[in-house]
Amino acid sequence: MIKKIIFSSGGTGGHILPALYLMRHFFEKGYEVIVVTDKRGKKFLKNHSDFKLYVLRTETTTNKNFLKKILSLLIIFYSIIESIIILRKEKPDLVFGFGGYVSFPISFASKFFNLPLIIYENNIIMGRTNKYLSFFAKKIFVAVELKNTLSKNLLNKICKVGPILAKKTFENKYFENKNATKNFSVLILGGSQGAEIFGKIIPPVMKKIKEAGYSIEVNQQCIKEQKDSIKEFYNKNNIKNYLFEFDENIVKLISYANLAITRCGASSTAELTHILTPFIAVPLPSSIDNHQYLNAKYYEDNGCCWLLEQDNFNVENLFNLVIEAIRNKKKLNDVIQNMKKIYIGNVYNNIENEIKEFI
Repeated sequence: MIKKIIFSSGGTGGHILPALYLMRHFFEKGYEVIVVTDKRGKKFLKNHSDFKLYVLRTETTTNKNFLKKILSLLIIFYSIIESIIILRKEKPDLVFGFGGYVSFPISFASKFFNLPLIIYENNIIMGRTNKYLSFFAKKIFVAVELKNTLSKNLLNKICKVGPILAKKTFENKYFENKNATKNFSVLILGGSQGAEIFGKIIPPVMKKIKEAGYSIEVNQQCIKEQKDSIKEFYNKNNIKNYLFEFDENIVKLISYANLAITRCGASSTAELTHILTPFIAVPLPSSIDNHQYLNAKYYEDNGCCWLLEQDNFNVENLFNLVIEAIRNKKKLNDVIQNMKKIYIGNVYNNIENEIKEFI
């Protein structure tokens, strides 16, 4: 009999992409895969019509006034009712939640059917939705060791499985590109929606490096509104460049880079580390519970990156970091060796082994 798993994730790429990778894995293994997401998550699934899809409208009560909190609670209540209907219809063997408020209704509703619930946390600090669900979950899968202080009765549920990355990340051919050209290749990652401040600070830094006599090329994620002006700047200063808002082959770009400058979502930092690309981490200061800073601090503490907080993110400081990385190849190599030390293994096999007792 074919086993059926409901996956729930949505919102930003940091939540939906790990879920998508794992859904594809289990689908290829012969499982029936169902995904419950929101409108934002649905955009990431447009090329995956082989997954049965449910779209919920749900909300968060965070950072809202009293009246808006009440409205959000009503929407959440309705989404739980919808989730109960979905579970009654589909009768899954397992529910898998990936955090973010869209995963709450279906994960919470699983309790009414006594269905095993697994939650996955890819950040170094557990998100608020996963905190609530941790009391109902059978197991809590984590990418790295959590910094949260959890109650003792939850500690035995935690299983460190590693970051869920695209399977092509594990293909050896992507590790052969870093010395493909004579140019020093810099990759800029601003998150799934880009980073406006990167578009203001980084181009002048690249210009200063070029003027210092170094051959560089830049692959930069940017927001749509900045794309033309940044390209014009690079072309005017004879800097080889590729600008993008989103690139499906980001793994290849990461593998090609000698150095990255990046926001600090869990998926991006994990990919960079696994592909052995040293990076300058610039955490988003407005991230919930300051999780981007904590993600970056984890990798800095392990010697895998340089941390530059946004208050200090200016042309002079960034130039000094990048130029030192270009001049001191030993520093780059030391970072790569440190990255190798924290590799966990095949996350897909780890997860399969851990859920066998429930499905």
